[in-house]
Amino acid sequence: MNTPDNGFVLDGQGNYPLNCWYVAAASDEVGRSLLARELLGQPVLLYRQESGSAVALTDVCPHRAVPLSDGQLDGDRVVCGYHGFTFAPDGQCVRVPSQAHVPFGASVRSFPVREDPPVVWIWMGDPAKAEHKEPPRLPWLHDEGWSTFDGRVHMDVNYLALHDNSLDFTHLPYVHKELSPRGYVTIPPPLDIAVSEFSVTYSRTFPAARLPQWQITATGLDAESDYDLREAGQFVSPALHIVHMDITVLDPEHEGQAEYRRPWVRGFTPENPYSTHVFYWVARNYRLDQHEVTEHLRAVHERLLREDKHVLESLQRHAVRYGVRKDLTLVNADIAAVKAHEIVNTMLIRERAAGLNMRRPFPAHRG
Repeated sequence: MNTPDNGFVLDGQGNYPLNCWYVAAASDEVGRSLLARELLGQPVLLYRQESGSAVALTDVCPHRAVPLSDGQLDGDRVVCGYHGFTFAPDGQCVRVPSQAHVPFGASVRSFPVREDPPVVWIWMGDPAKAEHKEPPRLPWLHDEGWSTFDGRVHMDVNYLALHDNSLDFTHLPYVHKELSPRGYVTIPPPLDIAVSEFSVTYSRTFPAARLPQWQITATGLDAESDYDLREAGQFVSPALHIVHMDITVLDPEHEGQAEYRRPWVRGFTPENPYSTHVFYWVARNYRLDQHEVTEHLRAVHERLLREDKHVLESLQRHAVRYGVRKDLTLVNADIAAVKAHEIVNTMLIRERAAGLNMRRPFPAHRG
């Protein structure tokens, strides 16, 4: 197994734990066609059975190593497009057209899958451990009283750099100057940080101030009034980050709701050590049926991701070309990210101690 990452940025290796539920796809991406996706350095095939249940198999035929995703579905079975080897949803080969008997041991790996719409989760580590651990619950994405939209972006950056970026919002006035709340322009309040065995939670409340224009447009609040802004978030696991930016109305005569909430859920699923699938969902509890608010917030979050992508991919290119420095200077705002790295390192050490060795079957590329 690869050496755990001891640096603050990334080590460019397979520094992702396997015993974890990762986002494999959004529910609407998986259907009755064969979806190929590289996840955690491994080729994965996703599709739905006729019953609607999602299936995830290793996307490599054991005969000649042709991608099964180049084949076709026959009922619930996958037929390889090269020689017709046919595989059941559990990965077992059930037919070889050129002979009467299926060779002993002919199979592909079937990964545990859980679906809690709009998310399809996959477990690529020890399948026995998946039976005793459920994926995180994300009530804002399907409970009443919330309006949501989603998206996906691919970034050529190690997934830990995305967590680092999400755990330190002091970059906002520099990377996202026009979108940054006023509280970040001066010295922001310190983070209250709590650490459990597998997660890091953080929060802070900014002094009352006026909102940036994009939040005024989204909420319809008064541009000349001051509001409390509370930032809270969680490194839920190596696979998931959730951040809340909640606005509290201070005016007792305000006729609208008192709290305007906007959870932003992001799944960071490593494609390989050098790139990441970013799945995201944005929810809100205000102006639920207003399409123009949804499209406004969509544009804001796409811009945030686009601006982060520019900085983080530059970081990645520099690290690959010149190597990762281990003498980086840390400040108070980095504490949450450091704690998240410690959790990841602990998970990797435990997997190594358990002898878990199910990583990518082929060398990773630097694409």
